[in-house]
Amino acid sequence: MLRSEVGTGKAYKVTTYSGIEIVYHDIRYHEPYPFCFTSGGRMVDLQFTLSGQRQVVVSGREHETPVGRGALALIQDFQAQFYPSAQDQYVSLSLAIPVPLFDFAANQLTASPNVNFEFNRLLKGQAFRSYDFEPDARSMVLIKQLIADFNNADRSLLMMEASALELLNLHMNQLFFLTPRPQGLSKGDIQKLHKAKQVLESNMADPPSLLALAKMTGLNDFKLKMGFKACFGLTVFEYVRQIRLDHAMSLLKNQSANVTQAAMTVGYSNVSAFSEQFFRKYGMKPSEVKRRF
Repeated sequence: MLRSEVGTGKAYKVTTYSGIEIVYHDIRYHEPYPFCFTSGGRMVDLQFTLSGQRQVVVSGREHETPVGRGALALIQDFQAQFYPSAQDQYVSLSLAIPVPLFDFAANQLTASPNVNFEFNRLLKGQAFRSYDFEPDARSMVLIKQLIADFNNADRSLLMMEASALELLNLHMNQLFFLTPRPQGLSKGDIQKLHKAKQVLESNMADPPSLLALAKMTGLNDFKLKMGFKACFGLTVFEYVRQIRLDHAMSLLKNQSANVTQAAMTVGYSNVSAFSEQFFRKYGMKPSEVKRRF
């Protein structure tokens, strides 16, 4: 609990079985309140800034994650000064990943035995290194789920750990291209496929046709269909359905819409078809989610 003279709000933290610390801040400071933190150890921090700004100076280097973006920070033997702004609501979620777990993930994900993305190799003796990124739709679903879990007395630490591990996997792949590149696709093709994914996420209620999406991203129709499945494990149609249902689940859990409104918001004109697909994915009807949360 934050001291009343400093500001209002709360900070939550849980530690999972594998040692991941999941930390959620929702704080409004009365005035600028700088504070310091020193550690002689090593840490990997996956950060998501959802609202407000906070400048951080780590071993003399300034770093700030803009609202709506994330960062993967590798730090060792450091001193950090935090400078949160006053009056802005500061909302963030961060995952402190044990270095052995990070290294294990890097070894599991790396496509080539000649490429090493372990902690020490990436940091190269520095005190601090950060990789910025833009969370995709799946990441935001997982982030919102973890935040909701903090407010749920019956939360499952096992499920929270699963969400945290999926976030780590998503962003290690995104930042370091650790998954094997599908045969027949160049690095430029991969970047275009990620652009296609972003277009679908921004237009889930009314997605472009395959031909229009191919034209928007500079890919031919065959390479879009083949490459999307190879890179993301789903066809374009399956991915649209997944992000639609994920977003609908979020709307229902947050009580932001009733079943009909949720269906229409994510692009379903037929509520019965929406309910059927929702049940297949989650094992419960949309109306049950409204009653449970």
